[in-house]
Amino acid sequence: MPNSAPAFHAINLACGGKLCRNEGWINADHNPSARDVMHVNLLGKLPFPDSSFDVIYHSQFIEHLSSDMGLAFMKECNRILKPQGVVRVVTPDLRNQALEYLLALDNVLAQPGHEGAKLRYQWIRLEMLDQLTRNTSGGEMVGFLNESGLRISDYLWARMGRSGKNLIPAGELNRREPSWKTLLRGIRDLGRSIHVNLTPRSLRVGQFRLSGESHLCMYDEYSLSVLLEQAGFQAISKTSALQSRIPDWNKTLLDCDEQAYPDGGTSLFMEATKLA
Repeated sequence: MPNSAPAFHAINLACGGKLCRNEGWINADHNPSARDVMHVNLLGKLPFPDSSFDVIYHSQFIEHLSSDMGLAFMKECNRILKPQGVVRVVTPDLRNQALEYLLALDNVLAQPGHEGAKLRYQWIRLEMLDQLTRNTSGGEMVGFLNESGLRISDYLWARMGRSGKNLIPAGELNRREPSWKTLLRGIRDLGRSIHVNLTPRSLRVGQFRLSGESHLCMYDEYSLSVLLEQAGFQAISKTSALQSRIPDWNKTLLDCDEQAYPDGGTSLFMEATKLA
């Protein structure tokens, strides 16, 4: 009787709330969002034997690590990936952001009174800088989304993909009566505010900068390729939200929804394999 094909094993590292429920997949994070998400320290040696996985995926995580920490993390990914396995990395694309910033700058200079041009310029500037420099959770981007997000929602959805639709508050929601969840959230926020006011600013800023929310590095196609090569990967290539060497990729719903709407189509999508 012929041997059956070996079982498929894949892992979604630093998964946050973006989970894959397909057979063979493990979701793992340092701060699990659900009971079936594995708790993993992403900053040390990953708790898996060498050559454990056929596929490793992580999205919007490596930019939160310094360049040295990013290299150490990718070396760990290489260690636990099977030979000829595929690693898929998704991160903000510095090239795309830079080109979009220059376009928005030209537009606002040509149309200084155009509200849409001003708001698009303000957003892309925040997209590039706020996540690098913020000292409080959410930074200035949260205020922008709350105050102006609906006015350029199509632009923001194109920039952020499906995740952007969850970040822009719906107009009707702002007019509803507060629920018990809203009241509890207000009590929680008040407690945090009191704690913040009693903590020296230098300590608050230091704690936040070490919390992992801020971006500590930015990548383009070249710099991420160099990082992957240094970590021991080969066959490095840029791809897109809907394309992958991973079989039946779009069925995982990790980079798109059921209608194939991409999650952050302006991000940088890179794949590589492990040396045989």
